[in-house]
Amino acid sequence: MKKIGIAILLVGLLITGLWWTIRRRPGAVPPSEDNQMMFQVETAKRGYLIRYVDPQTPLRSLRWLVPVQSAFLVVQVVTQSDRQRVSIFKDGKFQGSYLVPKPTGVREGFFRLAELRDARVVDGDVAVLLYATPGTDELPLLVALDLKTKDIRWMHRARGEHLVMTEGAAAVIYLFGSNTPPVRLPIALVSKERTSPTGARSAAKTLELPPEILEIADLKPTGLWTFLLAHKGGLSAYLGSKGWLHQLPPEGNPGLFKEVQGVLTRGGKKLWWQPFPGMVVQILPNGTPQAIWTPEALPVSEPFAKDAALLHLLGADAEGKLWFDLAIPSQTTAPKVSTPPGQPAKSQGQPEIPTPGGATTLPSAVLEDWPTYVNQGLDRVYGWDPQKKTLQRVRWSALAVPQGFPKPANGLKIAPGSDALLLENGPSAWLLPLSTLALGEPTSTGQPTQAK
Repeated sequence: MKKIGIAILLVGLLITGLWWTIRRRPGAVPPSEDNQMMFQVETAKRGYLIRYVDPQTPLRSLRWLVPVQSAFLVVQVVTQSDRQRVSIFKDGKFQGSYLVPKPTGVREGFFRLAELRDARVVDGDVAVLLYATPGTDELPLLVALDLKTKDIRWMHRARGEHLVMTEGAAAVIYLFGSNTPPVRLPIALVSKERTSPTGARSAAKTLELPPEILEIADLKPTGLWTFLLAHKGGLSAYLGSKGWLHQLPPEGNPGLFKEVQGVLTRGGKKLWWQPFPGMVVQILPNGTPQAIWTPEALPVSEPFAKDAALLHLLGADAEGKLWFDLAIPSQTTAPKVSTPPGQPAKSQGQPEIPTPGGATTLPSAVLEDWPTYVNQGLDRVYGWDPQKKTLQRVRWSALAVPQGFPKPANGLKIAPGSDALLLENGPSAWLLPLSTLALGEPTSTGQPTQAK
């Protein structure tokens, strides 16, 4: 009987081992990776110094996203075992590290090499992650990761490069790209919603664009079914069932910024549009301009007075202050014109611009010696308070950075919408609230031009 008992025990152990082998998913998480990723966070120079310090899990890549959303910083962590993880911080504090399971139907090679391009977080609920693999024609992958269950709620594949999210309980995500129409996706699954074998959601709605819209630069939601689009041809407002309303860019473009795109932002209850550097337009939710600030109305103190024509809008913070860095002119030399025989040469080879009455004038922006000015450095950022009507400056060279971080020469990843800027150095990053920046003496800004 004793031998029979031992035999039964051995058979039982064999069956248990076979059952575990069959049940275990391929590529299951090693025990060392089942713990939260280890980040060390400490205060440093008025901000937060964040370091990846997990000695047990060697890194393959670590990608710090620009903290574009209020208070949230998302980091992609890929270890040498090719596991996709995201770590989330809020107000500089570590919230958690989450393994992102490979969705059913997604190719293993795509997911293993995918880069996290953008992300949005609904606090304590879900993180919507946008993945794409460089060098392939495969559609980007949008994944909604439940932060409580750590499972995937839904996935969707469509063309797009950026995410924006509406506010409120019934939040909506828009996926868009420069040459792809916006895709509207409710974050919560809709009742009786269907998904295809490829992961496409039936609740996703692709909003076809009219011919007036050329090369999307930015998208700003104004409601659950309405939004603004800044594009190469101007500004367009999608008004839901009322259709589209289009605005041409205002006059005054010096033509120096061919590579710089338009920007949209919201500061408090105000909406702003910058069609090109140096000009800011306050707009209504339907895109109608209310007031226009030109470089003359946003004067910059010496010795950087020319910065007024280069102010490039980055966004607005929670207090409604607008933040700018400096755009580099794409046209840094004045175009030369040939002089017909028998006529005197134009001054310094500058083109004449016809004006009413037959007179000619030279655009001041073309006359500037931009190469010399740019070579002196553009390491400055500006904060403009429309309520107090003041403009203030800070130079990156004056910024005291933590030890071990290179001093930035061309600015930082600054995100006014999250009231923060980010300086990264491999496995470490420094997160600094904008409110702690030591801004210089303010200059008074002028009155806007009332839009016609």
